[in-house]
This record gives sequence, C-alpha cells and structure tokens, in this order.
Amino acid sequence: MKGIPRIKEFPSDNRYWRVDWFGAIQPNPKLPREPVLQIVITPFKTPDISALPPNKLASASSGLVDYTEQQTICIGTGQLPAVCVGSIWRNSECQQQLAGQLTEFKGLEISEHTSQVLNASAKEHNQYIIPYTHYKFGKDGYFSKMVAVEYGGDPYGILIPKAELVRFYYAVSTNLADVIFSGDLKHNLHAVLNMEHTWSEPEEQREVIGLRQRFSDQDGWILSRILNSPEAWSGATAVHDAMLKSRVNGVAAHIESNFPFAGNTNLSARCKMLPTADPNKWRYLVLSLVRCSAAFPFRHLTVYRDNDNNRAKDGEDKPDNEKKPGWGGTRVVPGQQGKPFQSQQAPNKNAATEIFNLPTDRFGDIAGKEPDKPTKEQCEYKSVTVVKPPVDSNQLSSAQGDNTDSTVGTGRLNSTYERAKALPASFDTFIKAIEHLNTYEGFSAKIREPDELTRYIPLTKPEGYRQWSYLDSKSMTPRAVLIGDILYRGCWFSLIEFEHRQTDKCCIGMVFLDSGQHITSVVLAILFTKIAEYRGIWGNIPAIAAENIRIESYKHVWSTPQHLSSIIALKLNNYSEEFQT
Repeated sequence: MKGIPRIKEFPSDNRYWRVDWFGAIQPNPKLPREPVLQIVITPFKTPDISALPPNKLASASSGLVDYTEQQTICIGTGQLPAVCVGSIWRNSECQQQLAGQLTEFKGLEISEHTSQVLNASAKEHNQYIIPYTHYKFGKDGYFSKMVAVEYGGDPYGILIPKAELVRFYYAVSTNLADVIFSGDLKHNLHAVLNMEHTWSEPEEQREVIGLRQRFSDQDGWILSRILNSPEAWSGATAVHDAMLKSRVNGVAAHIESNFPFAGNTNLSARCKMLPTADPNKWRYLVLSLVRCSAAFPFRHLTVYRDNDNNRAKDGEDKPDNEKKPGWGGTRVVPGQQGKPFQSQQAPNKNAATEIFNLPTDRFGDIAGKEPDKPTKEQCEYKSVTVVKPPVDSNQLSSAQGDNTDSTVGTGRLNSTYERAKALPASFDTFIKAIEHLNTYEGFSAKIREPDELTRYIPLTKPEGYRQWSYLDSKSMTPRAVLIGDILYRGCWFSLIEFEHRQTDKCCIGMVFLDSGQHITSVVLAILFTKIAEYRGIWGNIPAIAAENIRIESYKHVWSTPQHLSSIIALKLNNYSEEFQT
C-alpha cells in the first residue's frame, strides 16, 4: 500500500498473505528496548488475487486462504502502525487491497454497561463466539483479548481485538508505540514530555503540551488525550502493565487496552460477518478500525518544544553565539521505500532517521485541526550542522539503540492527517447547482463531506494496474467523487458526480431508496464498486436489490448551475409525488 514500507519478516515467495490476527508480545533478546509482536498470517489459495472480485476480498472469506499453511511471524512493536488485520502482503510489500467489509456503526454507545472483555476463543452456550468454521485466528491468537460491544441487542454484536484498539488509538506512530510498550508514561514521563511546559487551560478548552523533539505534532494530540482522559490513560498504560504481570506469572503476554473515551461515537470499520445461534442475526468481527468520531476532552492544542530552533520575533532574539546547539546528531530524511524494516539488528545511532508518513483521517473530532505554536520571547537554541558522519544503510529498524557498528538505519512511521485536496474544476458547476437548490422552496441540499468510503472510485485491480478507476493510470491518479445530499418533502436523494477523462461520455447519477431514507456511505461504497465494474455507465449497473437502491442518470446537457438545479428540482418533485402515492 502506498506509503507503507516493506517488512522483511513477511514471506518473499511471490504468494499473497493475509494478516489474520495479532498474537502475544514477546521479548526480543537482540533488541531489548523493543519487544516483538506475533502476527498470524495465512496464504491465499489463488496465486493472483487480482483475479478475485473485490467483494470476495472484502468478505475475509475462510475459503480464499489455505489454513494448513497458516504461520506466525514476529515484528518489532514499532512497526505496528504499518500492519492491521486484513492487510494483504506479497514479497514483504503491503498491497492495495484490504480484507473486511467496510461498515458504519452510527450512535454506538461505549461504556462499562455496553462492553465486556473476552478471550478470542470464548464460547457462548458451548459454541465459539468466533466460529472456527468462519474465521481462524491460529493457536497463537487463542488467548488474545477482545472487547465485545453490545449492538442490535446482542452483547457480542461487535468484537474488536484489543491489539487493534492499541494500533488505532494509541500506537499511531513508531515513537508512540515505543512509549506505549516501554511503559514510559508511568515510569519515565520526562523522556516523553517536558512537564514544566505541560498544563491545561479549561476555560479555553485548550491543552498545552511540552513535546520532546522526536514526537510529531499529531503525536501531541494523542498524548494530550491520554493525559486528560481517565479512559485513555487506562488504555495506554494497560499495555505495559499487562506485560509486567504476565512476566511475573510466567505466561504469554497478550495486549490489554480499552477505548480512550466513554460515550457516543460513530465508528467505521472493516468487518467480517459472523453467524449467531439466531439464523436471522449476524455479528461483526472488526478486523481494522477506520474512523472514529468520539470527542477529544479538549478543543485546542498548543505544542511547545523546549529544544527547537524556531526563532523569536525580529529584533528580540538572542544572537546565535549566545545560543545552545539545538539540532546535534544525525539527519532526518524522507523514508526510502526500497529499504525494508527488520527486527533482528539494532540501528546505527549515526545513521539518518528515515520518516515514513502514513496519511490518515481516523479521528473525526480533530480532522483538519492544527496545533498552535507560540512565538518565543527568546530562542535558546540554534541550528547546527550534522556533527556525526552519515552512515549508509540498506535496512531499517524501528527500535531505539546505541549501536555504532550496524549498517541498519533508523526508521520511523508517523501518522499524518490527510488533508483533502482541492476539488477539480470540473466539479464547480455541480457544487454551485447543489447550493442553488437551497433557493427553491422545500429543498435542503449540501455537498457531503468525503470520507474513506466515498472520496474516490474504488480500484477493481491491484494498485498500479491500468483500470477505469484511475483518472490517469500512468500516474495512478484516482477518480474523485462528489456527492450532493438533497432533502425534499421528507425524502433523501443523493446526486453523484465523478471525474471524467476527456474521452469519457458519462452521466450524473441520482440514487435514492424506496423508503426515502438517507443513504449511508457504506451503501454508496457498494454502489461505487459497481460503477467501477461497469466503467461509469449508470444504465448498465444492475439493481442492487438487497439495498433497495433506485438509480437514475442525467446527461451533461446543462449550460449553467441554475439550469442543472432546475432539472434536478423538477425530477425530485416527480419522485416525491410518486412516494406520496
């Protein structure tokens, strides 16, 4: 997958392997500071998974993989941000496809009353809650922990591995993974934060945090949440506490954690459907979390770094000859995709630190927010040139280390907010037409905020293959999608436009449900897969009977946004009259 570096421990045998579970945490005698995490992987039976329909991959089907060859590999915990259950790997490289059906849970309540902790191997009425016939997490995952959240009246309606809670909410970067698994939050907090520059300003709903130099601004949001939420503090520190307890008791250490909040959230996840004793009910096994809307316990963040070289205002700063060196040490450079991470050798402390930025918009409450960085009255530090000789490296390590003989470099995975790109100019008329609909009596219309499910037309082949889903296959530019949601006479309609090539002859699509209810992003994602399969020809898309979706299309024949909005208004008036009858 784009941005994710290779991991050497995955097989390099030209086969596709699916990550099916996380196992225990184990000490790594070669890298004492960084333990390793067991990863349960299973090979696909089909040599070329590009031949499989996307819905087959999304199903996380047991029938697609060969469980007789399931095995366990171990990777450094600092590489956890790059690996999720359901990710697919080939020759140590993460692929574009991800197993699991994208699902949205609206208004999900997270509390002690709605959730409970289970082993992955737990039973209900003498039957495995995760049926062995439908999903195999391997012997190394047998005693791993899950959180069961009540959903649809089922106390086990949503099952989330605790390791996934850590990956998604806490260990979002290599440096934060080091903090979580080392226990520094409890036992060495000064290595993480300068507490003299860390405080709360509740009247402004602001947190000020003194970040040490190795942490990114995005890490600051996570650390501030941990410091200001009892649930987040418990979830972040439980990982190391459980490791210590397991060591004392002489048993395998499985990840312990919990949600970093209590209360209501909208949760998006990739899931595997599991049967229950009731043939009419299914439950959801979460393979990977995608987005969470839960509120942070503050609205604003100020990041203060005590060892940086940001200059003060002109005329007020100290002269450079009176400042301390602020940037001694090795270089920080963009990560090179050709270098794999490995977990057998410590990095050379004189090698450049290579940073891999992994775009994400996982936390809806802080999407688009930037922390404030106050101007200093005087800066105490100055930049200095690299004083240590650079060391060539051909592999990377996510561990900390003081080695000076190794040819392994230091690699860091950072979670970075994925800012939305400017919308294509071709969408301008569409946007203005949706806005103009609000001038008509009885209409309420707006552009839907894009999310992971609806931002682009999904790929129907592996990344890099020529396909219609790309606006330009050579540069692998995806086709952007824009959705206009319209409410008229109590019924919801969604108008859909996607980017066109000059040679395309495509139409705008209108979709709605017979019930008149709002169409979720999950349902639209299913529809977008069909659009990709039928190369944007709305008339060729078969009815999606299970979802009761009705589809109409309109040619690009309007001259102005007002003309388009008048056409839409006339059509919707006819549809709504049909609903009324």
